[in-house]
Amino acid sequence: MSELEKDHIWIIEDDEGCRFVYDQILKKDFEPVYFTTIFSFKSHINQSVKKQPVLIIADLNLPDGNFLDFLTTYKRSDLGVDTPIIIISSDDDADSLRLCFKEGVDDYLTKPFRKNELIVKIETILRGKNTFGGTIKAKVSIDGNSIEGLTTKERKLLELFLENGDRKTCREDILN
Repeated sequence: MSELEKDHIWIIEDDEGCRFVYDQILKKDFEPVYFTTIFSFKSHINQSVKKQPVLIIADLNLPDGNFLDFLTTYKRSDLGVDTPIIIISSDDDADSLRLCFKEGVDDYLTKPFRKNELIVKIETILRGKNTFGGTIKAKVSIDGNSIEGLTTKERKLLELFLENGDRKTCREDILN
């Protein structure tokens, strides 16, 4: 996939170290677009943006305010952005967590987070969109019947069962 074809993920994060980690996780499959403040994020949304993101990742505590305040003040649909949001923050307060989910956040991770955990959460949110480096397949067709949203492992298992036809498949073959 060429650089121009990659889906965008908008990331609102002021910490350079976190941005480095996001690049490690995302650059292979996505084009991360960074914002360091709520103001720069809102300004970008208010422009006529040609390429909408497939996902927004946001820290709560930013130099010009709290992203949670932004969520309670503005609705995503009002801003022309109807995109899943993952909050990643050092704030593990239960009330903040509840309010984020009440405001429509799709998931929440507490810093420091594990890279694999973020990957799984992104895969889960984007399931069926065929955007995560081949991990998710958009469609498999069997005898004219379409199956959508299979992960790579699910697809490989299906292939194994179909290749073996009526024969029993042993546990070792499945694990291999």
